[in-house]
Amino acid sequence: MPRRIAPGKADSALLPPWTPLPDSAIHVPGTDAQFAQARAALLAADALGFDTESKPVFQAGQHDDGPHIVQFATPQAAWVLQLRHPQALALAREVLAAPAILKAGFGLDNDLRILPRRLGVQPANVLDLDKVFRRHGFGHNTGVRAALALVLERSFTKSKRTSTSNWAVPKLSPAQVRYAANDAHAPALVHAALPAWEARQPPLAPSKPPRPKKPYRPPQAPQQPVPASTSHASPIMRWLLRFFALLCLGLGIAGVFLPGLPTTVFILMASWAAARSSPRIHAWLHRHKLFGPMLRNWEAGGYVSRRAKHSAAITMAISAAILWWLVRPWWAPVLASGCMAVVLLWLWRRPEPPAAR
Repeated sequence: MPRRIAPGKADSALLPPWTPLPDSAIHVPGTDAQFAQARAALLAADALGFDTESKPVFQAGQHDDGPHIVQFATPQAAWVLQLRHPQALALAREVLAAPAILKAGFGLDNDLRILPRRLGVQPANVLDLDKVFRRHGFGHNTGVRAALALVLERSFTKSKRTSTSNWAVPKLSPAQVRYAANDAHAPALVHAALPAWEARQPPLAPSKPPRPKKPYRPPQAPQQPVPASTSHASPIMRWLLRFFALLCLGLGIAGVFLPGLPTTVFILMASWAAARSSPRIHAWLHRHKLFGPMLRNWEAGGYVSRRAKHSAAITMAISAAILWWLVRPWWAPVLASGCMAVVLLWLWRRPEPPAAR
């Protein structure tokens, strides 16, 4: 539905003024008999206009113990309840908690947040009329003035001075009483005339069904292609090759942390053995973030990256130095250094990946 604009203050002022409640229809109960009459009238109603008033807070951090006034109204009368009276507090609590009585008002978000703390009950069957006008394409906060202009074609004015007066005083002024009563009476009139007004409005756009929420799936790294593996025909050879693959994998992992163990060579041998005995180990090796790149380089053309060559050369050099420093007799470090030199020579003779070159 396209966005609709509610009448502004200047537009509303051009309409005929609405007729407020006469003083005789406004009740401020203070005695037991008056509270009994108010209770009987309010609990017999099917729908009530509803609003609250609080003593204004002008300083940051100042305690707000409101609301101090709760007012209810029908299209014919209004009741202003001063919550400093225990009977008024009990009556407001009973009416707001009654599920059979609809309570209609404007801008009730703040009231519904603080009333449970003030009254000790959760208001039931409360209708925020702003939401009704929102369904018809108007803004989030239509307000009582614009609503009266739309539904009843009447001009509604409120006194700013009275709205910011002290609502916690023991005796309310006549202006305060009229202000509070009409703040509840106007929503009662709007709610009573709302069905006829809605019947004249453009049809509501069909609401779209809520889209089902997709289950959360954590991001996953893209799966790397794994070369095909062919298991050995002999079960005994498969077990031997699987053991050899796990042994080489363990030595390759140890070579990451221990100098002297050539990680690249052991991982290549582990991949060769796993491809002939365990497709699961073979796939895990190729998808590993550390071992996968060196295996993919090798299978792409027997390539070994420059980084792997440097790493192997450094670790073997450190290992040879440690052996020559600590190991006796002399032939042991000579034999070990010769083996490492052969492996290193073989590694450096391997071509590097085309991208690296």
